[in-house]
Amino acid sequence: MSDIRVRTARAHEHERVAAVTVEGFRSRNSAPRPERLALLRDTPGRAAAGDLLVAVHEPSGTLIGTGSLLRPAAAYARLAQPDEAELRLLAVLPEHRGRGAGGALLTEGIERARSWGMRALVLDTGRDNVVSQRVYHRLGFVRQYAREERENRHRPLKTAVFSHDLGRRRA
Repeated sequence: MSDIRVRTARAHEHERVAAVTVEGFRSRNSAPRPERLALLRDTPGRAAAGDLLVAVHEPSGTLIGTGSLLRPAAAYARLAQPDEAELRLLAVLPEHRGRGAGGALLTEGIERARSWGMRALVLDTGRDNVVSQRVYHRLGFVRQYAREERENRHRPLKTAVFSHDLGRRRA
């Protein structure tokens, strides 16, 4: 039985969720640009744009990971088409990686996107982030090469894009 539970972040936790997000990304990118750092810290904005998920280590109640589940056309969504949800800014504290928190966040994201009636869940990651890509493949995500090159604030952005088919959209 897993000691990780995923739920929606509570408003009083937003500051801690921001710290988890920054720390999770800092270990990969030691000096994020100021605009990127502002995005990582904007948990109230991300919560308003969708569902701010947290992975909690039980029974300690420690927040160890987070991800933003976004509806199409919501603020912060950059990949989602009209019938897709998007998972962004998936981060797990370095000392808790490899224990299932990322997979638990992804699994919950899949289920919530399905409950929204979405056709697919999309996400992206660095092309060299093979550890995360293995988890995505294991959970049924498929790489979408045709969607990988796009403009991001007037400069090319190349990431590995994945989607998970959620089945038919609800009527």
